Amino acid sequence: MNILKAILLTALLMGLEVLISFGVYEFIEPKVTNSLSSNSLIHYFGITGQIPTVIAYFIVFYLSYRAIFSYNKGIEKAKGIKPKHLLYLILITIGLEFFDRPLFDFSKIYAYFSDTELEPFEFSESSNLKIFYRGISVLIIAPIFEELFFRKFLFGELLKKHSSIVSVIVSSICFSIIHLPSYRNLLPTFIFGIIACLIYKKTRNIFYTIILHFLTNLSWLLLVSFGKSYYEWSYGLNYNFNYWLLFIFGIGLSYIGIKKITVANKELS
Repeated sequence: MNILKAILLTALLMGLEVLISFGVYEFIEPKVTNSLSSNSLIHYFGITGQIPTVIAYFIVFYLSYRAIFSYNKGIEKAKGIKPKHLLYLILITIGLEFFDRPLFDFSKIYAYFSDTELEPFEFSESSNLKIFYRGISVLIIAPIFEELFFRKFLFGELLKKHSSIVSVIVSSICFSIIHLPSYRNLLPTFIFGIIACLIYKKTRNIFYTIILHFLTNLSWLLLVSFGKSYYEWSYGLNYNFNYWLLFIFGIGLSYIGIKKITVANKELS
């Protein structure tokens, strides 16, 4: 696969999702939302929020690579995962939380060091229903569909025509772009894409990146839903020495996890 095709397929995926979402918003939503209770509205938006993404991925899978997943090979790969390897993925997940924190806090860090008045810390509470539907999106749909497309397919196909560096960068950029308009998430997702590509290239087992994706999203979901104390503690450090020490610690922990899992599974390459 050439670079242009990779970019166009990513654009097609995003375009389909926007188009389907627009169709739901224009033709279905006005007819049903006025007659629904508040709880029913949460169910409605929770379900319709997932449908465009799922349909868009299925269309792109069908058009680009119909045999993206073999059931028999999938069972074989799943059986090859060992408990100790999951520990390495947990190390990477913890490391990424500390490593990514300054990337998410960039605007706050800039304001702090430029003596600009900081916005007060706010923690948004979510209902259990909203957390449930958010969980479906970030813990099931995103890890499975995104890893199959951006790692197994896009990255795998790019490797057939380009160097590892080019393939990793292009697939990671494409993966990062789909997280727009959340600009704060662009760099963290780009870095995650690089890590996932490295793990997939070394292990040739997509289950490792799916599990890693699940764990990192689970960490995010738990923190944004129940992590008020954690964020208060993190922001309370005021970007001092301990804050940046945790950043360095996160890099080290992620590196150890990546090194361990790629070496432990190099025989699967």
